[in-house]
Amino acid sequence: MKPDLVAPFLLFFLLVVSLKGSAGIQRTNEIPTVLIAQEQLNEDSPLFYYHNKSIFKNPKIKQDDFDAKGIYWLRIHIPASKDYKKKTYVLSFNNLTYVDLTLIDDRSSVAIDSRKAGLFRPLKEISPGDDRNHFTLELDVTKTYTCLLKIHHIKGYSPQLDFYIEDQLSYLKREQKESNIYAFLEGAIIVLLLYIALAWIVSRYRPYIWIFTFLMAVGMYSFALQKDFIDLFFAENPRLGWTIGPLFYRLGTISFYLLLLDFLNLKKLSPLFYKLALIICLLVVSFAVFSFIYCYTTSNYYLSNRINFILGAIHIVYLSTLFIYLWKKVDEPQRFLAYGTTCFSLGIGLIVILLVTMDEKSLLYIPAVIQLFVLSITIIFLIAIRLRIRKQELEYHKSIEIRVEERTAELHMANTALNKQQSELLEKNTYIETLIDELNHRVKNNLQLLYSLGSLYQKGDKNSVTSNPAIQEMQSRIHTMMLVNQLLVHNKGNKLKLDQLVMETISYLQMLYDPKQRIAIDLYCVLDYWIPTHISTSLGLIITELLTNAYKYAFPTEREESPTITLEITQSTDKLSIVFWDNGVGSDTLVADSSLGIALIRDLARQIKGEISIDPKNGYHYHFEFKKGLWK
Repeated sequence: MKPDLVAPFLLFFLLVVSLKGSAGIQRTNEIPTVLIAQEQLNEDSPLFYYHNKSIFKNPKIKQDDFDAKGIYWLRIHIPASKDYKKKTYVLSFNNLTYVDLTLIDDRSSVAIDSRKAGLFRPLKEISPGDDRNHFTLELDVTKTYTCLLKIHHIKGYSPQLDFYIEDQLSYLKREQKESNIYAFLEGAIIVLLLYIALAWIVSRYRPYIWIFTFLMAVGMYSFALQKDFIDLFFAENPRLGWTIGPLFYRLGTISFYLLLLDFLNLKKLSPLFYKLALIICLLVVSFAVFSFIYCYTTSNYYLSNRINFILGAIHIVYLSTLFIYLWKKVDEPQRFLAYGTTCFSLGIGLIVILLVTMDEKSLLYIPAVIQLFVLSITIIFLIAIRLRIRKQELEYHKSIEIRVEERTAELHMANTALNKQQSELLEKNTYIETLIDELNHRVKNNLQLLYSLGSLYQKGDKNSVTSNPAIQEMQSRIHTMMLVNQLLVHNKGNKLKLDQLVMETISYLQMLYDPKQRIAIDLYCVLDYWIPTHISTSLGLIITELLTNAYKYAFPTEREESPTITLEITQSTDKLSIVFWDNGVGSDTLVADSSLGIALIRDLARQIKGEISIDPKNGYHYHFEFKKGLWK
């Protein structure tokens, strides 16, 4: 079914069910011979009115002639009749606040029964088997009876003095039919309330709160117009229950307006109508407070309902003007809200017409009418909300698709830029690696050239000096730098092993200064200890200088007794220790400035932030400590 056909279909359904419900609550067997008398001054004894039949008037008078604040006595003659085939009968009436019944046997003129009922009557004063709107009578069909009814109606309306007598079975069937209609409608309201609550839990869409409150409040108002509401919650204070009932209607009206404000986004769409809606809500709240206090203190519901007519007219005018003005500005879901608003206005108009034409007798029909209208309005509103949510989902998915496309384009551009940058980096890395290789190659060649020049100089000395100590020392230093460069190139310029550097340095210097290995070398070096690039050359030169000095000066040629050089390299958690000593001739004093080697050792140790101590007695003894944290 298309959405535009839903509202007319619901209205047609409403009309059919309303007609069927109205037909189902018609009473039969209205008593035709009711005599009416206004209560005489200081006379409230039923027997007085029984024996003074002359004070009763013909019942064929207009309903408006009854004084709303007066007390009336009704005299009903119940003849012996073959039409009454059963013993138990029900005497029912509508919406009277206080009714006192006295049943008199015409043969003996004695009151045989006395009962109390009425809408405002506390439940404890009502006899078992009776209710607020009926008496159950045990009658002998062979006798005639006179039933005297004292009517005191205080709700501000002229009392509806229409009484009905029927056998108990017919009464119960009619009541059951009415109960089934109300049960069906109330069950539908409960199902919709559960659906709305679940829908809100799932979606967290705020208009569900307003429509839930609207349905619950108006449903409670319809229920409050029935006697079952009073019996359940205000059995001993029914007057308070009748006064509280209209508050539900006010709450439903406010919820309806909050739904309009929220769903239409009225503050943005039309600030003028938004302010008017707030003013109407304020009027409803103000009148609700006034009506509650006034009705409970005076029981004059007539004035309250007449003010309802004014508010109803305001609602109809406002809602009609609102959607005429906004029709072209709203979308399809919001137009469904207009359908529901039209149904709301029709419901208000129908209730006002019933109250004007039927006064309190309209309360027989109003609960069912309200429930039917509120169900129709709620269904229309739910359709509007569902369409709005669907529209928002489509817009959300569309926005997500747009965002995905935009993000995909951004990622593509980023990937393109990243690939270009990566290519540039690869080119730069290749170029840098080429430069480093070239640099290493040139450094190696230059060091090799220097080393070769030293060798050529010694061999080509015109003075036939076979060995020049200064050049030899320079060659050993150059060799150390060549070795460091070679190891760094081998390890790709990152780190090198200290033990490898030490052993190759010792091997070279031993071959250079002590090819016959006259001097023993004891080496204790930590294995697999990697040293950073920036200190490798300095450490290599320190070890070179230590060994060179020992080979040259510690062991003169005339000293032959077990010459030994000891080198210990150890590590701990926070430092590296190097201990070097020889058992050579040593020196009694240490003059650092007089020895280029010692000065160079000190300077190299300082450059790599090491601490050094030298003891020259009984052979030179060197102790170095390097803190690892200072090498970062």
